[in-house]
Amino acid sequence: MSSSLASAGALLLLWGLTGPALAQEEDASPVDEIPTARPNDLLDPKAKTTEEEPRERASSGKPDEEVVEPPVWKLLVQDEEDYAACLDDLKGYGVSYRELPPVTDEEVADCGIVRPLEIDSIVPGVSVEPKAVLRCPAVRALAEWVTRFALPASLALPDRGPLISLQQGSTYVCRRRNNADDGLVSEHAFGNAIDIMAFGFASGDPIPVEPRMREGTMAEAFQRAVRASACLSFTTVLGPGTDSAHADHLHLDIKERRGDFRLCQ
Repeated sequence: MSSSLASAGALLLLWGLTGPALAQEEDASPVDEIPTARPNDLLDPKAKTTEEEPRERASSGKPDEEVVEPPVWKLLVQDEEDYAACLDDLKGYGVSYRELPPVTDEEVADCGIVRPLEIDSIVPGVSVEPKAVLRCPAVRALAEWVTRFALPASLALPDRGPLISLQQGSTYVCRRRNNADDGLVSEHAFGNAIDIMAFGFASGDPIPVEPRMREGTMAEAFQRAVRASACLSFTTVLGPGTDSAHADHLHLDIKERRGDFRLCQ
C-alpha cells in the first residue's frame, strides 16, 4: 500500500473523529430536513428534499401530447463507452465480478438494472458477504472508498488486522424507500445502493454498525472515520443517528442530485 493512501486514510480517520457534521450523531437532522443543492433553494427556509426525491423525466413540453415515461432504470443506462470505461476502472481496483442478464420486476416497472454486476470481492482480499448485485458506477464508488479510506483506516485498529470483508444487508432489491408500503422507490431498486451491516477483519471480532455515541473506543473511531470518508465516494451516506430505519447499517448510494449535492448524515 502506498504512503499516499495510508496518509489519506489517516487524515480521514482524524476527520471522522472530529468533523462537525458527524460529531454528534443524535443531533443529525432528519433526512427530509436537508435542503436541495439549488442555490435559490438554499436561501428558502421552506425548501426541502428527501433521501430519494422524485427523479425528473423528459417531457416534450406539448400540453396535448401524452407523455410515455420510461422506467427509471432505463434512464440510468450507460452508453457503451461509459460502461467500458467503468469496467476498466473496476479492473484497476481489482474487483472480482461477473456480468448478469438484465434485472426487471413484473410488478414495479421502475425496478431494474440493465447491466447488473454480481460482486464477489470489492478489492483483492476484501470480500462482499453475501455477494452484491449493483450497477457498475455503484461498484466503482464502493471500490474507491474501500481502497482509499476503509482499508487504510483498518490498519490503525489494534488486534484486528486489515479489513477482509464487508457484510452487506441489501444491494439490489425492488422496494420503496425505508421499506415503506407506499412512497418513493428506493435507490436499491436501481442497483445504486448498498447497506453495510458490519466490517470483518483478519483477526479479532467484526465491527457491527450501530449507535456508538461517545463510546470512546477504537471501534467507534473506525466507524466514524469510514462513515465520514464515504461521502467522498458516494452522494448519500446515512446511518445510526439519521433515523430509526438506519440505526444498524450504513446506507451508501450514488443518487445524482442537482449541483452534485451530497446528503451525508
